[in-house]
Amino acid sequence: MTGILLFGGMIGFMLVGVPVIFAIGLAAVLAIVLGNVGLPMVVVPIAMLNGMDSFPMMAVPFFVLAGELMNASGLSRRLIGLASAIIGSLRGGLGHSMILANALMSSISGSSLANIAAVGRVMIPAMEEKGYEKDFATSMSVGASLLGPIVPPSITMVIFAVTAEQSVGALFLAGVVPGLLIAAGLMVVVFERARRKNYPVDAPFSVSHFLTALKEAVVPLLMPVIILGGIFGGVMTPTESAAVAVLFALLVGLFVYRTVSWRDLGPIFVRTGLLTGFVMLVVGAARVFSDVMISDAVPEMIANTILSVSSNEIVILLLVNVLLFVIGCVMDTTAAIIILVPVLMPVMTDLGVDPVLFGIVMCVNLVIGMATPPVGVALYLGAEVAGLKVEQIVRTMGPFLLVYILVLLLITYVPDVALWLPHMFGY
Repeated sequence: MTGILLFGGMIGFMLVGVPVIFAIGLAAVLAIVLGNVGLPMVVVPIAMLNGMDSFPMMAVPFFVLAGELMNASGLSRRLIGLASAIIGSLRGGLGHSMILANALMSSISGSSLANIAAVGRVMIPAMEEKGYEKDFATSMSVGASLLGPIVPPSITMVIFAVTAEQSVGALFLAGVVPGLLIAAGLMVVVFERARRKNYPVDAPFSVSHFLTALKEAVVPLLMPVIILGGIFGGVMTPTESAAVAVLFALLVGLFVYRTVSWRDLGPIFVRTGLLTGFVMLVVGAARVFSDVMISDAVPEMIANTILSVSSNEIVILLLVNVLLFVIGCVMDTTAAIIILVPVLMPVMTDLGVDPVLFGIVMCVNLVIGMATPPVGVALYLGAEVAGLKVEQIVRTMGPFLLVYILVLLLITYVPDVALWLPHMFGY
């Protein structure tokens, strides 16, 4: 009964146009009032505060602020220049540069939306001028932007780590190889399209051009070194490294590049506050939803139902991936993680699946939903940046999403692909 009220209520509220955050919270309240969970209404504000009151969760606003500061510093153009110098000599060089620039940007921003805003706004018009179809260039930008939640440092992985009580560092490491495989797969798609459409070569490779671009980009490239080096060197926690990254980004913008003034900090803090506030509201509402589920043993019932379908590990993992894909298409990634981890973790435990592997599988799966209707926030932002209708972009998204699905299946059924790096570091 509680499970029906929770999930049925959430879907019902969303169908009538209630925003996802409120649909989740209202469904939890509905289950408390009409269900037999035995929880007082006072649990709602308490659970919301407990969900947000976490030291590791403080890494989220710090990573968001660091990304905003580095974007304002004009780092995206420097990273695009470096990417073009490295790989622009290939057929379809601008497309390859777009993907590599997103990969580099992801190691700083941890967000797909930041990637689209910073890289897409520059690269989509440039690619259109070089003869790339605008819808394909936009689809490429959206597809490459999804590396943001996969390549460390990832805000999505921080939220999973907090919810599942796993190591943030282990999850960051587990995202490295899948991120590289996805980037390589996206480049294969671009290369094949460039060969058929005869897209131009951006520029011949030049050692002097590369060294100049590297010199200009060396400061922003220090950001991931500071973040990841601090974590894996045991010097800082992920939260502390995120705070150090903010200080570094502030010093770079104000005193190194001098592209950020004290007057610019106000709007930067406002944007950071708005995005952080949205994430934290989702976290709080989803925590209430999760606590109501747990109080009535809903996760155990769902786990038993899934396990009753088949005892075959391959079949169960496929079912879990299909469930995550469907949920990712209709629900915000943060909410999906907080709600589904308590539901699916018992299933993974019974199967003997490594929690870190489950984390990276879940993150890769759910980010696909960011580029698929109806929720698809990355899809809608890409359409807004390019001035196109979402339907135009969807038509050319297929090959890019296929790359993510293939890598998802690979890491699901060949765990060592994602886990060898965490194991090498002793996680």
